Amino acid sequence: MKTNLVNGALLVTTLLLSMWAATLPGGARTVVPTQGGAADAPEEGATEVVDARGVAVPVAPYQRIVSLSTISDHALLGLVEPERLVAVTEYTSRHPVAWRFGARPKVSSSGALESVLALRPDLVVVTLYADESYLARLRENGVQVFDLGDMRGIETTRASIRALGALLDVRDRSAAFLRSYDRELTALDAVVADSDLAPGLYLSVYGDTFFGATANTSYADTLRLGGVRDLAAERGFVDWPQYTAEQLLELDPPLIVTLEGMGAVIRNHALLSTLRACGPEGRIVEIDGAFNGDAGLGIVEAAHQILTRVHPERVTAPAVDASSTARPTTGPPTKGPR
Repeated sequence: MKTNLVNGALLVTTLLLSMWAATLPGGARTVVPTQGGAADAPEEGATEVVDARGVAVPVAPYQRIVSLSTISDHALLGLVEPERLVAVTEYTSRHPVAWRFGARPKVSSSGALESVLALRPDLVVVTLYADESYLARLRENGVQVFDLGDMRGIETTRASIRALGALLDVRDRSAAFLRSYDRELTALDAVVADSDLAPGLYLSVYGDTFFGATANTSYADTLRLGGVRDLAAERGFVDWPQYTAEQLLELDPPLIVTLEGMGAVIRNHALLSTLRACGPEGRIVEIDGAFNGDAGLGIVEAAHQILTRVHPERVTAPAVDASSTARPTTGPPTKGPR
Protein backbone atom coordinates (compact mmCIF):
# COMPACT_ATOMS: atom_id res chain seq x y z
CA MET A 1 0.00 0.00 0.00
CA LYS A 2 2.87 2.30 -0.63
CA THR A 3 1.47 5.03 -2.82
CA ASN A 4 3.03 7.27 -5.40
CA LEU A 5 0.76 10.22 -4.82
CA VAL A 6 0.67 13.07 -7.24
CA ASN A 7 1.22 16.57 -5.97
CA GLY A 8 -1.07 19.47 -5.41
CA ALA A 9 -4.40 20.39 -4.01
CA LEU A 10 -6.23 18.53 -6.71
CA LEU A 11 -5.02 15.23 -5.36
CA VAL A 12 -6.06 16.27 -1.88
CA THR A 13 -9.57 16.75 -3.23
CA THR A 14 -9.54 13.29 -4.76
CA LEU A 15 -8.27 11.66 -1.60
CA LEU A 16 -10.80 13.44 0.57
CA LEU A 17 -13.54 11.93 -1.52
CA SER A 18 -11.96 8.53 -1.11
CA MET A 19 -11.65 8.81 2.63
CA TRP A 20 -11.37 11.78 4.92
CA ALA A 21 -8.68 9.92 6.78
CA ALA A 22 -6.88 12.86 8.28
CA THR A 23 -8.60 15.47 10.37
CA LEU A 24 -5.32 16.38 11.98
CA PRO A 25 -2.99 19.33 11.37
CA GLY A 26 0.03 18.77 9.17
CA GLY A 27 -0.53 15.36 7.71
CA ALA A 28 3.13 14.30 7.64
CA ARG A 29 3.78 10.61 7.98
CA THR A 30 6.89 10.17 10.08
CA VAL A 31 6.52 6.50 10.98
CA VAL A 32 6.16 3.85 8.29
CA PRO A 33 3.25 1.51 9.07
CA THR A 34 4.09 -2.12 9.62
CA GLN A 35 2.09 -5.23 8.75
CA GLY A 36 1.62 -4.26 5.12
CA GLY A 37 0.33 -0.80 5.94
CA ALA A 38 -2.69 -1.71 8.07
CA ALA A 39 -3.18 -2.79 11.67
CA ASP A 40 -4.70 -6.21 12.34
CA ALA A 41 -5.77 -8.28 15.32
CA PRO A 42 -3.26 -10.33 17.33
CA GLU A 43 -3.97 -13.86 18.49
CA GLU A 44 -6.76 -14.51 20.97
CA GLY A 45 -5.76 -13.64 24.52
CA ALA A 46 -3.30 -10.87 23.62
CA THR A 47 -3.23 -7.96 26.07
CA GLU A 48 -1.98 -5.45 23.47
CA VAL A 49 -2.69 -4.69 19.83
CA VAL A 50 0.15 -3.31 17.71
CA ASP A 51 -1.04 -0.52 15.47
CA ALA A 52 0.17 0.30 11.96
CA ARG A 53 3.02 2.45 13.31
CA GLY A 54 4.31 -0.38 15.46
CA VAL A 55 2.95 1.08 18.73
CA ALA A 56 1.52 -1.44 21.21
CA VAL A 57 -1.81 -0.23 22.61
CA PRO A 58 -3.41 -2.00 25.62
CA VAL A 59 -6.59 -4.01 25.12
CA ALA A 60 -9.31 -2.34 27.18
CA PRO A 61 -13.03 -1.51 27.13
CA TYR A 62 -12.36 2.14 26.26
CA GLN A 63 -15.32 4.30 27.21
CA ARG A 64 -14.60 7.63 25.49
CA ILE A 65 -13.48 7.05 21.91
CA VAL A 66 -12.77 9.79 19.38
CA SER A 67 -12.62 8.73 15.74
CA LEU A 68 -10.46 10.81 13.41
CA SER A 69 -11.07 8.64 10.36
CA THR A 70 -14.20 8.10 8.30
CA ILE A 71 -13.34 4.40 8.21
CA SER A 72 -13.41 4.09 12.00
CA ASP A 73 -16.43 6.43 12.26
CA HIS A 74 -18.65 3.79 10.68
CA ALA A 75 -16.81 0.73 11.96
CA LEU A 76 -16.94 1.84 15.59
CA LEU A 77 -20.65 2.51 15.34
CA GLY A 78 -21.04 -1.19 14.65
CA LEU A 79 -18.74 -2.32 17.46
CA VAL A 80 -19.43 -0.29 20.59
CA GLU A 81 -22.38 1.19 22.45
CA PRO A 82 -23.25 4.58 20.89
CA GLU A 83 -22.40 6.56 24.02
CA ARG A 84 -18.80 5.29 23.93
CA LEU A 85 -18.17 6.99 20.57
CA VAL A 86 -17.92 10.59 21.74
CA ALA A 87 -16.84 12.29 18.48
CA VAL A 88 -16.39 11.54 14.79
CA THR A 89 -14.93 13.35 11.80
CA GLU A 90 -16.45 16.53 10.45
CA TYR A 91 -16.66 14.97 6.99
CA THR A 92 -19.04 12.31 8.29
CA SER A 93 -21.55 15.03 9.22
CA ARG A 94 -22.08 15.50 5.46
CA HIS A 95 -22.56 11.79 4.80
CA PRO A 96 -26.01 10.52 3.71
CA VAL A 97 -26.21 8.41 6.87
CA ALA A 98 -24.93 11.13 9.20
CA TRP A 99 -28.17 10.79 11.16
CA ARG A 100 -26.77 7.58 12.66
CA PHE A 101 -24.24 9.62 14.60
CA GLY A 102 -26.80 11.86 16.25
CA ALA A 103 -25.67 15.09 17.86
CA ARG A 104 -22.23 13.91 18.94
CA PRO A 105 -19.40 16.39 18.25
CA LYS A 106 -17.66 16.42 14.88
CA VAL A 107 -13.92 17.10 14.83
CA SER A 108 -12.29 19.10 12.04
CA SER A 109 -8.64 19.90 11.37
CA SER A 110 -8.97 23.43 12.70
CA GLY A 111 -7.88 23.47 16.34
CA ALA A 112 -8.27 19.71 16.46
CA LEU A 113 -5.89 19.09 19.35
CA GLU A 114 -7.69 21.27 21.86
CA SER A 115 -11.07 20.14 20.57
CA VAL A 116 -10.13 16.51 21.03
CA LEU A 117 -8.61 16.97 24.48
CA ALA A 118 -11.72 18.84 25.61
CA LEU A 119 -13.69 15.67 24.95
CA ARG A 120 -11.58 13.80 27.57
CA PRO A 121 -11.02 10.74 25.36
CA ASP A 122 -9.29 7.60 26.57
CA LEU A 123 -8.75 6.42 22.97
CA VAL A 124 -8.28 8.25 19.66
CA VAL A 125 -8.39 6.27 16.42
CA VAL A 126 -6.52 7.63 13.39
CA THR A 127 -5.08 6.51 10.05
CA LEU A 128 -1.68 6.99 8.41
CA TYR A 129 -2.25 10.63 7.49
CA ALA A 130 -2.17 11.77 11.12
CA ASP A 131 0.93 13.77 12.00
CA GLU A 132 3.22 11.97 14.44
CA SER A 133 3.88 15.11 16.51
CA TYR A 134 0.14 15.54 16.93
CA LEU A 135 -0.21 11.96 18.15
CA ALA A 136 2.68 12.51 20.55
CA ARG A 137 0.84 15.46 22.07
CA LEU A 138 -2.23 13.30 22.61
CA ARG A 139 -0.14 10.62 24.31
CA GLU A 140 1.53 13.25 26.52
CA ASN A 141 -1.96 14.06 27.79
CA GLY A 142 -2.60 10.44 28.73
CA VAL A 143 -4.64 9.50 25.66
CA GLN A 144 -4.13 6.15 23.95
CA VAL A 145 -3.79 6.51 20.17
CA PHE A 146 -4.35 3.72 17.66
CA ASP A 147 -3.36 4.06 14.00
CA LEU A 148 -5.34 1.81 11.65
CA GLY A 149 -2.82 2.51 8.88
CA ASP A 150 -3.44 2.83 5.17
CA MET A 151 -6.96 2.17 3.94
CA ARG A 152 -7.17 0.60 0.49
CA GLY A 153 -10.37 -1.38 0.30
CA ILE A 154 -11.97 -4.59 1.43
CA GLU A 155 -8.94 -6.32 2.95
CA THR A 156 -7.82 -3.29 4.96
CA THR A 157 -11.41 -2.74 6.10
CA ARG A 158 -11.58 -6.31 7.34
CA ALA A 159 -8.23 -5.88 9.08
CA SER A 160 -9.41 -2.67 10.73
CA ILE A 161 -12.58 -4.26 12.07
CA ARG A 162 -10.58 -7.18 13.46
CA ALA A 163 -8.02 -4.85 15.02
CA LEU A 164 -10.66 -2.64 16.64
CA GLY A 165 -12.55 -5.69 17.87
CA ALA A 166 -9.41 -6.98 19.58
CA LEU A 167 -8.40 -3.58 20.94
CA LEU A 168 -11.82 -2.94 22.46
CA ASP A 169 -12.12 -6.55 23.65
CA VAL A 170 -15.25 -7.17 21.56
CA ARG A 171 -13.99 -9.85 19.18
CA ASP A 172 -17.41 -11.50 19.07
CA ARG A 173 -18.97 -8.29 17.80
CA SER A 174 -16.27 -7.75 15.21
CA ALA A 175 -16.68 -11.34 13.99
CA ALA A 176 -20.42 -10.83 13.56
CA PHE A 177 -19.81 -7.47 11.87
CA LEU A 178 -17.42 -9.11 9.40
CA ARG A 179 -19.85 -11.90 8.62
CA SER A 180 -22.50 -9.35 7.64
CA TYR A 181 -20.00 -7.33 5.59
CA ASP A 182 -18.83 -10.45 3.79
CA ARG A 183 -22.40 -11.52 3.03
CA GLU A 184 -23.00 -8.21 1.26
CA LEU A 185 -19.75 -8.47 -0.67
CA THR A 186 -20.51 -12.04 -1.69
CA ALA A 187 -23.95 -11.03 -2.93
CA LEU A 188 -22.46 -8.24 -5.03
CA ASP A 189 -19.71 -10.45 -6.37
CA ALA A 190 -22.28 -13.00 -7.55
CA VAL A 191 -24.22 -10.62 -9.76
CA VAL A 192 -21.96 -10.35 -12.82
CA ALA A 193 -19.84 -13.16 -14.25
CA ASP A 194 -16.22 -12.37 -15.02
CA SER A 195 -16.92 -12.81 -18.71
CA ASP A 196 -19.64 -10.15 -18.55
CA LEU A 197 -17.67 -7.42 -16.78
CA ALA A 198 -17.92 -4.15 -18.72
CA PRO A 199 -14.53 -2.70 -19.72
CA GLY A 200 -13.94 0.75 -18.28
CA LEU A 201 -11.98 2.83 -15.79
CA TYR A 202 -12.29 5.47 -13.09
CA LEU A 203 -11.49 9.06 -14.05
CA SER A 204 -11.76 12.47 -12.43
CA VAL A 205 -10.92 15.69 -14.25
CA TYR A 206 -9.79 19.09 -12.98
CA GLY A 207 -9.11 21.43 -15.85
CA ASP A 208 -6.54 19.64 -18.00
CA THR A 209 -5.39 17.35 -15.20
CA PHE A 210 -6.68 13.77 -15.30
CA PHE A 211 -6.63 11.51 -12.25
CA GLY A 212 -7.34 7.81 -12.14
CA ALA A 213 -7.79 5.31 -9.33
CA THR A 214 -7.06 1.68 -9.97
CA ALA A 215 -5.18 -1.38 -8.67
CA ASN A 216 -3.95 -1.18 -5.08
CA THR A 217 -6.77 1.18 -4.07
CA SER A 218 -10.35 0.72 -2.92
CA TYR A 219 -11.47 1.65 -6.42
CA ALA A 220 -10.26 -1.74 -7.63
CA ASP A 221 -12.78 -3.44 -5.32
CA THR A 222 -15.53 -0.98 -6.14
CA LEU A 223 -15.15 -1.34 -9.90
CA ARG A 224 -14.97 -5.14 -9.79
CA LEU A 225 -18.00 -5.52 -7.51
CA GLY A 226 -19.79 -2.95 -9.66
CA GLY A 227 -19.35 -5.18 -12.69
CA VAL A 228 -16.52 -3.27 -14.35
CA ARG A 229 -13.28 -4.68 -15.78
CA ASP A 230 -10.59 -2.12 -14.98
CA LEU A 231 -8.73 -1.26 -18.19
CA ALA A 232 -6.20 0.86 -16.31
CA ALA A 233 -5.15 -2.06 -14.13
CA GLU A 234 -4.83 -4.26 -17.20
CA ARG A 235 -2.40 -1.72 -18.69
CA GLY A 236 -0.26 -1.76 -15.55
CA PHE A 237 -1.45 1.42 -13.83
CA VAL A 238 -1.57 1.34 -10.02
CA ASP A 239 -2.66 3.58 -7.17
CA TRP A 240 -3.90 7.04 -8.24
CA PRO A 241 -2.19 7.72 -11.58
CA GLN A 242 -2.15 11.13 -13.20
CA TYR A 243 -2.85 10.32 -16.83
CA THR A 244 -1.43 12.12 -19.80
CA ALA A 245 -3.69 12.95 -22.70
CA GLU A 246 -1.90 10.37 -24.79
CA GLN A 247 -2.47 7.63 -22.22
CA LEU A 248 -6.21 8.32 -22.07
CA LEU A 249 -6.47 8.34 -25.85
CA GLU A 250 -4.68 5.00 -25.97
CA LEU A 251 -6.91 3.52 -23.27
CA ASP A 252 -10.00 4.96 -24.99
CA PRO A 253 -12.46 3.44 -22.48
CA PRO A 254 -16.03 2.73 -23.57
CA LEU A 255 -17.12 3.27 -19.95
CA ILE A 256 -15.99 5.88 -17.43
CA VAL A 257 -16.89 5.88 -13.74
CA THR A 258 -16.56 9.30 -12.15
CA LEU A 259 -17.77 11.63 -9.43
CA GLU A 260 -21.34 12.82 -9.34
CA GLY A 261 -21.59 15.95 -11.50
CA MET A 262 -18.36 15.34 -13.43
CA GLY A 263 -19.94 13.62 -16.42
CA ALA A 264 -20.70 16.95 -18.12
CA VAL A 265 -17.14 18.12 -17.52
CA ILE A 266 -15.80 15.04 -19.28
CA ARG A 267 -18.24 15.25 -22.19
CA ASN A 268 -17.49 18.94 -22.76
CA HIS A 269 -13.71 18.62 -22.54
CA ALA A 270 -12.05 19.17 -25.93
CA LEU A 271 -9.90 16.05 -25.63
CA LEU A 272 -12.06 13.73 -23.56
CA SER A 273 -15.11 14.29 -25.73
CA THR A 274 -13.40 12.16 -28.39
CA LEU A 275 -13.23 9.09 -26.14
CA ARG A 276 -15.58 6.17 -26.81
CA ALA A 277 -17.25 6.72 -23.45
CA CYS A 278 -18.54 10.07 -24.71
CA GLY A 279 -19.82 8.62 -27.97
CA PRO A 280 -23.27 7.25 -28.78
CA GLU A 281 -22.31 3.72 -27.67
CA GLY A 282 -20.34 4.82 -24.62
CA ARG A 283 -21.33 5.41 -21.02
CA ILE A 284 -20.31 7.71 -18.19
CA VAL A 285 -21.44 6.55 -14.76
CA GLU A 286 -21.55 9.06 -11.91
CA ILE A 287 -21.31 7.91 -8.29
CA ASP A 288 -22.38 9.77 -5.16
CA GLY A 289 -19.32 11.55 -3.77
CA ALA A 290 -19.96 10.24 -0.26
CA PHE A 291 -19.42 6.67 -1.45
CA ASN A 292 -17.25 7.14 -4.52
CA GLY A 293 -13.92 5.58 -3.70
CA ASP A 294 -14.89 4.98 -0.05
CA ALA A 295 -12.09 2.80 1.25
CA GLY A 296 -14.25 1.15 3.90
CA LEU A 297 -17.83 0.03 4.41
CA GLY A 298 -19.10 2.44 1.75
CA ILE A 299 -17.63 0.19 -0.94
CA VAL A 300 -20.87 -1.81 -0.76
CA GLU A 301 -23.06 1.15 -1.66
CA ALA A 302 -20.62 2.54 -4.25
CA ALA A 303 -20.46 -0.81 -6.03
CA HIS A 304 -24.22 -1.14 -5.93
CA GLN A 305 -24.61 2.29 -7.51
CA ILE A 306 -22.31 1.23 -10.35
CA LEU A 307 -24.19 -2.05 -10.79
CA THR A 308 -27.55 -0.32 -11.09
CA ARG A 309 -26.18 1.90 -13.87
CA VAL A 310 -23.93 -0.52 -15.74
CA HIS A 311 -25.94 -3.75 -15.32
CA PRO A 312 -29.47 -2.57 -14.41
CA GLU A 313 -31.06 -5.76 -15.68
CA ARG A 314 -29.16 -7.80 -13.09
CA VAL A 315 -30.00 -5.78 -9.98
CA THR A 316 -33.31 -6.86 -8.49
CA ALA A 317 -33.43 -5.08 -5.14
CA PRO A 318 -32.70 -1.55 -3.90
CA ALA A 319 -29.45 -0.69 -2.19
CA VAL A 320 -29.31 -0.60 1.58
CA ASP A 321 -28.07 2.07 3.92
CA ALA A 322 -24.32 1.87 3.39
CA SER A 323 -23.43 1.87 7.08
CA SER A 324 -25.59 -1.19 7.66
CA THR A 325 -24.26 -4.60 6.78
CA ALA A 326 -27.27 -6.62 7.83
CA ARG A 327 -29.16 -6.96 4.56
CA PRO A 328 -28.23 -7.96 1.00
CA THR A 329 -27.76 -5.22 -1.58
CA THR A 330 -28.81 -7.26 -4.58
CA GLY A 331 -31.23 -9.95 -5.54
CA PRO A 332 -30.37 -13.66 -5.71
CA PRO A 333 -27.01 -14.45 -7.31
CA THR A 334 -27.21 -14.74 -11.08
CA LYS A 335 -23.93 -16.58 -11.61
CA GLY A 336 -21.95 -19.37 -10.10
CA PRO A 337 -18.80 -19.07 -8.02
CA ARG A 338 -15.81 -17.27 -9.51
